[in-house]
Amino acid sequence: MNIPTTVKILIKTNPANKVSVIKAIRSLTGLGLKDAKDASERIGTPQMFACTCSGQNEYYEACRTLTAEGVEVGGAIEKLLTELRKLGSDALLQGEDELANEILQLVLAEKLRRGVTLGD
Repeated sequence: MNIPTTVKILIKTNPANKVSVIKAIRSLTGLGLKDAKDASERIGTPQMFACTCSGQNEYYEACRTLTAEGVEVGGAIEKLLTELRKLGSDALLQGEDELANEILQLVLAEKLRRGVTLGD
């Protein structure tokens, strides 16, 4: 799995758990505490950083934390995969099993292509 060399984040609103957002930004970027705090306070402004994660688990854990706090992470592909995952779940809930299966197979195939473990 290739970890990106840069990461884009967009903080849309003040996160509920600001400490976890700051920690995740530090994990992704290697920024110091003050710089990560400043980045967490730039609401509505896309920010690009060098990605300094040591491995895929660290990268995906930081991304998962930020996403849970309503922070957009990554580029168009990551956003598309997230939306496809939601669409597949919605299709499953509405009884569209075949459609849900096809959508989720696309997401899984892309995750496998990128070398992401199934738990990510």
